Amino acid sequence: MTLVVVTGMPGAGSSTVVKEGLKRCGERCGEGERERAGGFTPLNYGDVMFEAAKEEGLVESRDEMRRLPGEKQREIQLLACHKIAELERGGKRKGGEKSKNLIIDTHCTVKTRFGYLPGLPERVLRVLKPDLFVLVEAEPAEISRRRQTDKTRQRDVEAEKSIEEHQFMNRAVSMAYACLTSASVKIIENHQGELERAAEEFSALLKALSES
Repeated sequence: MTLVVVTGMPGAGSSTVVKEGLKRCGERCGEGERERAGGFTPLNYGDVMFEAAKEEGLVESRDEMRRLPGEKQREIQLLACHKIAELERGGKRKGGEKSKNLIIDTHCTVKTRFGYLPGLPERVLRVLKPDLFVLVEAEPAEISRRRQTDKTRQRDVEAEKSIEEHQFMNRAVSMAYACLTSASVKIIENHQGELERAAEEFSALLKALSES
């Protein structure tokens, strides 16, 4: 099984790039032949963490997650990690279909009031053993505008300089992750009006992985 970790700070559009990239994989292979595109199944780490935290009675909404104490966030990260590892070992996805490869959509770092928290601490990486890290990035001004127009989430207001710093931290931390796991790091730029190009680049990357 190949495990690809896709990261991007809120507003970078990582989830959209994953969704559109997988759609292109399906279109390239034809309906019902997705396995020939590598059989990649997407899974949002934040959703798994949210469900785990909700089960523990810690939060009621997704946006409350980043306000949890650091130790609680680390506990939830590990719970989510084991849930994903079970999925890996089972090699199954919803519906009972066998899954060859997995895409984990998550945050490289989480910005809290205490500073930056690794989205994938060492104990999580040791369990998941990713093969590739993909960073989806955009210009700070683009990210800021996207957050302002996103009415589905309650985003904290963040200055463009702070967004730039956060993306720098994501690059640095992703290379640290790669050193721990012997994985590669790929950067895909998702600029305004260029989603098709970003999605095609991601789709081509998945195709290359499935054929390697």
